[in-house]
Amino acid sequence: MGKLLRCRDMGVDCDFEACGETPEEGLKTAVDHARAVHGLNDIPEKDRARARTAIQDAFCVPKGGYNPGGGGFY
Repeated sequence: MGKLLRCRDMGVDCDFEACGETPEEGLKTAVDHARAVHGLNDIPEKDRARARTAIQDAFCVPKGGYNPGGGGFY
């Protein structure tokens, strides 16, 4: 089972979904997206902690897309 984090779960009006095999992998993809698309260069630890609590179990299906940090966006 994958781990899913949505931008909307963080209060952002964006349909992006980050998915990974582990919470850390999903969080890294979400941080890469936040930097590349939303222009957030510095993600404070309090926001990372809030994101960790928002991560859900999910079956993830690749949707493609550009991920400047490597791997696929889901």
